[in-house]
Amino acid sequence: MIPPPVLPACLARDAWWLDSPPPGTATPAPDLPRRGPGRVVGLLVLIVLGDALFYGQRPGLSLVLYAAAVFAVTLTVAPRGAEWRRPALLLAVAALPVIDHAQPLAVLFLLAGLLVAIVWARRPSDLAAGVLGLLRHLPLAGPRALMAGIRQRGLRRGWPRPAALWRGWALPLGGTLILIALLSEANPILSGWLNALRLPDVDLGALLRRVMFWAGLALVVWPLLLPAPPRALPALPRLRGTGFTAEAVRRALILFNAALLLQTGLDAVYLWGGAALPPGMSAAEYAHRGAYPLLATALLAGAFALAARPFLAEQRFLRPLMALWLGQNIALTLSALLRLDHYVALYGLTYLRAYAAIWMGLVALGLGLTFWQIWRGRSNRWLLMRCTGLGLTTLYACCFVNFAAVVARVNLSRSMVDLEYTCGLGPMAAAEMARAPLGRLCVTEGPQIADWREWGFRGWRVSRYIGVAPGYMGWADENPRGR
Repeated sequence: MIPPPVLPACLARDAWWLDSPPPGTATPAPDLPRRGPGRVVGLLVLIVLGDALFYGQRPGLSLVLYAAAVFAVTLTVAPRGAEWRRPALLLAVAALPVIDHAQPLAVLFLLAGLLVAIVWARRPSDLAAGVLGLLRHLPLAGPRALMAGIRQRGLRRGWPRPAALWRGWALPLGGTLILIALLSEANPILSGWLNALRLPDVDLGALLRRVMFWAGLALVVWPLLLPAPPRALPALPRLRGTGFTAEAVRRALILFNAALLLQTGLDAVYLWGGAALPPGMSAAEYAHRGAYPLLATALLAGAFALAARPFLAEQRFLRPLMALWLGQNIALTLSALLRLDHYVALYGLTYLRAYAAIWMGLVALGLGLTFWQIWRGRSNRWLLMRCTGLGLTTLYACCFVNFAAVVARVNLSRSMVDLEYTCGLGPMAAAEMARAPLGRLCVTEGPQIADWREWGFRGWRVSRYIGVAPGYMGWADENPRGR
């Protein structure tokens, strides 16, 4: 076998010009990290700040301040020239629900906004893949990266391995301790010095809990300071392999429309028209039994429409039949919403019924988008993006709704009130309790804001209305209506 030719050393040393660009060509600037505090220093700053903001305190405004601090630290280790204004604006919008009231949904929006803002500042050209890569990177990246960093730093600086450290120091330290113990028995002066030593009075349980809090905070924050490799978005599954045929879809649409036509006719007579129900059936039973099954029917209708979409162009009557099917399901969802309204008028409003009403409205809008997608020939990705945007917008708007106050207002305006449920709505309903005469029968504590870190606009507004000072439980006076 002939060995490959070897480049002479002098030519290899002097041939740097082979890789250089032609004269007059601009060289792109390398993607250098910013000069500033390192990741370890940033992590220590965030641990100290997290201890000051969260340990022993209820979350509130502190969550927003900490998210802003995490974003600022990630900017110090981001590539030079990274975009920060628009990501910071996105983080501010995501923080608004937590400023209003720190609840689980609001915290989820804050976390999502923080992750997207961090990726946007680092990788603005491929945002979706970057976010997916960071989410995949998060669960175990903290422990792995921390141990790998310690190991690499130790090897680079020549630190001994733990086994070698133990072998080298076990005998000297152990022998020294034994020798000091024996000498203290033989020397009263040395024994007196040792007895005079006093260890600080430390609560080991509290110290252990605090150290565990620091360690957990470090493991959560550390992956956010590391660049995560992007991950490609998964392709949407193709629905061609469902086993359907154009003829099967046509027959199914004919039968489905006939069945829904019967239900729509009954609703038009008894629900919308106000006709007398059959003997033995009350209006409450008719409303309650139909609300949630009809909603499930509408969801299945949307799934069937997506599965049958590839076959609509094969026969001329399939598209009008599908439009009729989706239109009847929209009417069915509105009927379910009307049934729920009748049931609330009879038995009052609850959290679950309020959420169900919002969900029914979303399903109706989603079916409308599905109709438009099929009629205009849009792709499934078009529908998925708009339905996702509609759902996220609705959830974001719900973060600013005081559902406890809404439920209390509706229930206290009725002649018959379920006081056991209404009185248990919590401190955010205290203002509505103060307004209604029946609400004064409830012993409701207003929101307690003991520290600025727990502050929230909604709680502050309710406590200001009812005149509850921080740390005071009860009504400020007998007539808070004038405030």
